[in-house]
Amino acid sequence: MTTVPWPAIHALDALAKTTKSKVPVPLQERYTMEDMWYLDTEQARPMFEQQADIIIHHGYTGIVDVGCRHGPVNQILHDKGYTDYNYFGFDTSKDPISVGKSTWQDLPNINYEVMSWNDDYQVEFTVDVMIFSGVLLYIKDDIKRQDLFLEMMSRNNCVNAIIQEPFHSQQHWDDRLILNTITDGGLDWLQQDFNVVEYHMDLPVFAGRRVVYDVTTKP
Repeated sequence: MTTVPWPAIHALDALAKTTKSKVPVPLQERYTMEDMWYLDTEQARPMFEQQADIIIHHGYTGIVDVGCRHGPVNQILHDKGYTDYNYFGFDTSKDPISVGKSTWQDLPNINYEVMSWNDDYQVEFTVDVMIFSGVLLYIKDDIKRQDLFLEMMSRNNCVNAIIQEPFHSQQHWDDRLILNTITDGGLDWLQQDFNVVEYHMDLPVFAGRRVVYDVTTKP
């Protein structure tokens, strides 16, 4: 039987000792590469490869990656021979950012910083697309989620986005957890101002049912 890659991150075992109720998956602002190792397996690669394919399809050359971890999309873009772009990724965790910086230290067009989406920053290039990969679901209120998304897009003078989120039903899941999800209506507001193409996948990893949204400005 094939082993399904599983995260080591959530403090679920400790929580399970104190409560019999299901617990929500918390936003982890501090984690290591080892904690989230399952996202770097071949089984998980398609969720990032789809992001790379969208970037290549549209010819985006200025990328801001929100909650980037170590920026796995960069390796996939380079594997596909797509290297003429500028990239800025940020995350609240030092370990994956350190890995990203070390991996791409010889390329001045790829940069990383430890910071959150509440921090001020500036990039020295035109931002064609912003990537939000598994981060918007942590904003529970639909209006606040919409406001943050639009504010960040406006701050970067950007009109296109790639959003990746877990689907609202899962095959590979820990039943002690409450699934955070916004794919069942939590992103419907995108249709007001954007064209949205959805790519659905069912991967053999933890929370492997994912949706990647190709979000482009309406003409």
